[in-house]
Amino acid sequence: MEKNSLFFMANLYPEIGRLFSFFDSGKIEAAHNAQIRSLSIIDKILSFKDIKPAGREEWSVIKNFVLGYDKLDPYERDILEKYAEPFSSKFMKGK
Repeated sequence: MEKNSLFFMANLYPEIGRLFSFFDSGKIEAAHNAQIRSLSIIDKILSFKDIKPAGREEWSVIKNFVLGYDKLDPYERDILEKYAEPFSSKFMKGK
């Protein structure tokens, strides 16, 4: 299976879910590890040539949200938690 940008976008969704699950349950080290994995996924997404400038800007904002996940207000957290969901759905439909 080719690992394209959609593959990584789809895989970000559950990783962000793990990030907040760990954070909410006080497992800070595990949350930090999920943060590192999330940032790695975003960097892989940004490395693809098919991401247009506007998309790069959006992903940069999402990356900043992940960097400061523990300081997000409820609205920002909701954005981060839901951002990658459509990519995950699209990826699963294409399988």
